[in-house]
Amino acid sequence: MSRHAATRRSTSPPPRPGGDRPGQAVPLNSLLETWVADQLITSEQADRILVRGDVLVRTPAARRERPHEERSSLVTEALGYLGGVIILVAAILIASLYWDRVGTTARLLIAGGVAVLLLAAGFAVPERIGEVGTRLRSVLWLVSTGALAGFLGLLGTDALDLAGEHVFLLVSSGVTAYAAGLWLISRTLVQQLVMMAGTMLTAAALTNELGVGDALPGFAVWGVGLIWMVLGWGGVLRPRQLVMAFGAAGAFAGAMTTIPTYAGIALALVTSVAVVATAVLCRDLLLLAVGALGTLFALPSAVIELFPGDLVAPIVMLVVGALLLGAGLFIARRRHTGPRTTARGLPAGTPAAAIKAATVAGVVVAAVIVTLAVT
Repeated sequence: MSRHAATRRSTSPPPRPGGDRPGQAVPLNSLLETWVADQLITSEQADRILVRGDVLVRTPAARRERPHEERSSLVTEALGYLGGVIILVAAILIASLYWDRVGTTARLLIAGGVAVLLLAAGFAVPERIGEVGTRLRSVLWLVSTGALAGFLGLLGTDALDLAGEHVFLLVSSGVTAYAAGLWLISRTLVQQLVMMAGTMLTAAALTNELGVGDALPGFAVWGVGLIWMVLGWGGVLRPRQLVMAFGAAGAFAGAMTTIPTYAGIALALVTSVAVVATAVLCRDLLLLAVGALGTLFALPSAVIELFPGDLVAPIVMLVVGALLLGAGLFIARRRHTGPRTTARGLPAGTPAAAIKAATVAGVVVAAVIVTLAVT
């Protein structure tokens, strides 16, 4: 490409590649000629680029109707949320007005009908509206899951006349199965979180069926949180960073319910140290925030149980607070000065390794629960 050619093109610029048909593949040479004509680059720069070989470049398609499409999608989302809320409020009003006058069958039909209606509404959301449709579908199915929980609760108490712990197991297991099915269809974070919460409650309900103390159901919840963290680390559940953070939060929630016992105190403290250490090693500020918040709740209860009325409690909390502050500063400095990675500092575990580790963790937790239950 010579200077003379570049000058000639500048007086009579070539037609814009993809100007009439946006989105089509055009030769790189044509793009370079246009850029030289527009004086965006020099002819020498174009020659150096072209030395690497001519390739086809797909120009972005023009989206003249994009603002209109975005407005339509937002309207659809807003109307969907509003419709779902109205359906829920209407069901509550109907129930409050006639709940005492209707029989068990009618109550089940109301709760089950709301669940089915919202489920069908989620399926009716068109795929073409993209992320807006995904969010709307997730919310509709979330409310549908809540309606199903109400249906199962009514079924267990009014229709089947089950004991409280059996109703708890029926509701938690039913919600877990329902949420798992919806997650397999949509793979959204909302449905995954509902599935995680349902799995934790089911584990607690199953443990409670063994007639054990108050601490072991919390230990079962802790085990599910640990398994969720491991599956997130291995990429079995995504997004990895959020899954690990929510799994850690679940583990803290389970550990907190075991704190009145000495074993529970040890479990809560070990969880705090493990989560914070993992966050530091992975340079994950979100996980560190979860670890710090969990420690904020777990540490005072543990220290007060171990050292009631002593000066040791505030001193220990002061030291731990300083360590957490130092960990946060360390991660922040490493994230800004260290090399950037695609996983934002998180180690990339393999799904196979994560599944094996999660299986081992589940077996160990179950073995501990069964052993303590029979002794």
